[in-house]
Amino acid sequence: MTMDAFQTAWLNFHPNTWPLAHVLKDSPGWNLTRFHLLPGGRAAARDHTELRALLQRFNEMATAALGENQLCWMVLLRSPNENIAHAARKRRFQDRYGMQPGWSFYSDTDSLTYTVQAAEVTWQSGRFNRLFLHIYQRRLWDVIFMNRTTGAVFAPYEAGADVSQATPQGLIDVVSAYYGWLPQYGDGFLNLNPAQMQTTTFKVSKPCSEAISRAITKV
Repeated sequence: MTMDAFQTAWLNFHPNTWPLAHVLKDSPGWNLTRFHLLPGGRAAARDHTELRALLQRFNEMATAALGENQLCWMVLLRSPNENIAHAARKRRFQDRYGMQPGWSFYSDTDSLTYTVQAAEVTWQSGRFNRLFLHIYQRRLWDVIFMNRTTGAVFAPYEAGADVSQATPQGLIDVVSAYYGWLPQYGDGFLNLNPAQMQTTTFKVSKPCSEAISRAITKV
């Protein structure tokens, strides 16, 4: 079977990795970290003001990861275990963004076959707030945005996002700018590509270093 355009792009940047947001942190060779965008590690906003702030942080974090006005792939996954409401919700987003079905793969981790629904979109702050609200409400999940040029990934979950960059330095630059949004109490991770790290050195500020330690050290 001929590979579709998204499959070709994904495997070019991320060979031997499925586009499953919930397992990216366990995939080798990535420069990847997690940001949590609500205070205290909470999964839910306390009021509308905090929810608006969460949406703003989703947008700011995505822009840092992907770049404003950059062409990206947006990905949703279909699987046989979806309920009717979930499938209908996905179809509405597929219709809205012209997402096309293509690549199918079997995940040993989940014991499921997934079908990728992908579309090329331009990342713009504020454009995808409805999508973020559905993710926050746990009405959609495993959504991935990937920069078409760099392969950088933004994968939002209900109150945060996993973010990758093409190089360790690129990821550390994002972490240095947003270390205040790293998780605490060992709930985060910082994965750096071992091969790239052989030729990479960097420094971070003391507050950034302390935030990284809080993110990756279990208490």
